[in-house]
Order: sequence, then C-alpha cells, then structure tokens
Amino acid sequence: MDPHVLDLGTHIGPTLVRRQFLDAHPRVGDALEQAHARIVVFEPDDRGAAFFPAVQRALDVARTAVPADIVPLFVALVVLPDLVAACGFDFSRNHATMPALACPRGAFLGYIALGEGGGLFFAADGRLGTPTPDAVLAVLARASGAP
Repeated sequence: MDPHVLDLGTHIGPTLVRRQFLDAHPRVGDALEQAHARIVVFEPDDRGAAFFPAVQRALDVARTAVPADIVPLFVALVVLPDLVAACGFDFSRNHATMPALACPRGAFLGYIALGEGGGLFFAADGRLGTPTPDAVLAVLARASGAP
C-alpha cells in the first residue's frame, strides 16, 4: 500500500500518481504525511451516463470511502476520448472549461486521462499538464485547514 496514495479500485492510479508526480517531488509526499493526507484516485463507472455528472457521483462515493482521519486530495482516472468528447477539448492553447465538481471534504485536484500513449493530467479547471508542487501544496493547505 502506498503511504501517499489511496486507490479506490483503479489499480493503475497509484502507479501513475507516483511515477508522474510524487517521485519527482518528494516534498509533496512529506507534506501529505504531515497533514495526514492522501491523493485519492477514483474511477467513474457510469459509461453510458453524461460524463461530468458521472464523475461527480463517483467523487461523492469516493468521499465516503475515505477514512475520516485522512485529508483527501481527489484525482479522477478517466478515459481521454470520454473527457475530450464531454468538454470539446481541442488541445490548442485555449483549454475547455470544465464544470466545477462539488467537493465538501478535501479537494478535487483534477483528472488523469488515459489514452493510447499513456496518461495526461488535466487540472480541475481543464488546464492540461501535471500540477506544480506549489499548486498541490496550496490545495493541501486549504483542504487541511492549515494557516
């Protein structure tokens, strides 16, 4: 079990988070430990439903699965073509706006979208790219109630 990532059934999520982000930024792992926080990877399973409502439902379920003593930072593991179709993302400099998801506990960091070439990270607002360590630390501070 990864001490920084809580996997809610995705099986690939912790490996992607670890390889693409945590291994390169150990200070984020240290901050997660200090705040008793974890990056929580979940996967929507409503393939026939509207994309963003399905992600919101999965986030709601994931939130209840996280032990009360852990500060969760959520990441949705999705399929890239589904995300692109849902928001009309065109990979230009202009990014599609994604609807804000309600996350009353912890914070929603964004999406890991799986495609043929691997995984791409999209921030919660639709920006393409892995978040900076400072951005994750700021979200963690807000989610944990740190000053």
